[in-house]
Amino acid sequence: MRRSRTIGMVLALVFFATSLCAAEPAKVGPWVKFDEGDRMVGYVRDNSRVVLKEGLCVGIIDSSAQNIENMMRTWDAYLKVLFLSKKAQPASGSFCTPSPDVYCAYLLQGAPWPVGDRDGYGTLRFFIEKKTGETLVKVEVDKNDMPETPGIVRLPFCEMEWMIKPIDENRCLVFYQMMMLPGGAIGNNIPKPVINWGMRNYGSMTFKNIRKLAKEDKYKHSKGYITQTQWPSELRYYMEDALKLPEVQKLLASAKAK
Repeated sequence: MRRSRTIGMVLALVFFATSLCAAEPAKVGPWVKFDEGDRMVGYVRDNSRVVLKEGLCVGIIDSSAQNIENMMRTWDAYLKVLFLSKKAQPASGSFCTPSPDVYCAYLLQGAPWPVGDRDGYGTLRFFIEKKTGETLVKVEVDKNDMPETPGIVRLPFCEMEWMIKPIDENRCLVFYQMMMLPGGAIGNNIPKPVINWGMRNYGSMTFKNIRKLAKEDKYKHSKGYITQTQWPSELRYYMEDALKLPEVQKLLASAKAK
């Protein structure tokens, strides 16, 4: 009896310690600027949740916030905007429950040789700050029970945030933040600095793609926001953190001055 009670106490302590570790917040380093110009600035930073750098790209888009929010609700946009994207389409399964502001997705991401293509199932969640018209699109790809695709490496984790802040009727400030675990044997075959170089340029190339897509006529005539779900306060730190950066403040101030 005493032995069983001791084992039970040990297991309880292990469970408690594991829970504390799981609940420990991510440790992040400062954002480090790596690119600036053409009304856009790019950053990278260390994040304990991933082995590679986390990326952030912020810039001005010559389109209304409503237009961009509408655009980010089309599968065509993700296929054309995400750098080297091969598939972006709706999916169904136990990993996701769809709703008007939740899309269930399958994403197939291409990669230059010798890195293999990667895919994953996840959710696209849409939020709006109704007082300001600021919108958030949060993309999360995580482990689930969906069958793997032969010949494709399954992404164990990927998280992206698209944040859209209105400037005026014809311009908005767009934030694109991204981090991922690449999966597979990528870390053993390719030096991490090379992968990190690709990760930071992935953000800027993706941002340039959204600027290009915003010029298409079909994405210029929105009739109001589609999203209805309030942007929860616990997710506001994404934008609040980025807005503190001096280059972003300068970018926004220069835009408002015109």
